[in-house]
Amino acid sequence: MHRRQLSFGVGIVIRFRLAFVLVLGIVGIGFILQCSLVSKSKKSKDPQIQIHFLSRDFEETKSIPSSLFESKDLLLLLAELSRKEDPSMRFISTTRTEEIMEVNGKSNSWSAGWVVYVNEERVDGIQMKRGVRVSPSDKIEIRYEAVERVFGRPTP
Repeated sequence: MHRRQLSFGVGIVIRFRLAFVLVLGIVGIGFILQCSLVSKSKKSKDPQIQIHFLSRDFEETKSIPSSLFESKDLLLLLAELSRKEDPSMRFISTTRTEEIMEVNGKSNSWSAGWVVYVNEERVDGIQMKRGVRVSPSDKIEIRYEAVERVFGRPTP
């Protein structure tokens, strides 16, 4: 009988420890999830430069972290996205101009091509080469649309 009471006592201690470890595990997982959610919401509140890619086949938005008062060169932002292949882009660069030739496999043709707009104003390759500064407050769209070309170059 004494042995039975002893094993009963050991069983309670083991169950208590198991329950304690289980509660600690649940609290720990809850803490980790809460920290994860806080860090995600913190990131989303930081100012970001948004670039929208639009075509008939796809629509994609890319966000680049930036401070509210900082402006960045649009061509450098596009080159960085191209380097990361997010989205996959191909440029043509001359001493005078820059042109986006392809985005995610959608290439320019004689009648359509990728056109850059900043705050609803078309930005040509010469302006991009000279430098176009953008900030989180700017609306940036890169659209695949009908274009007229003279000697292979799009005309404004």
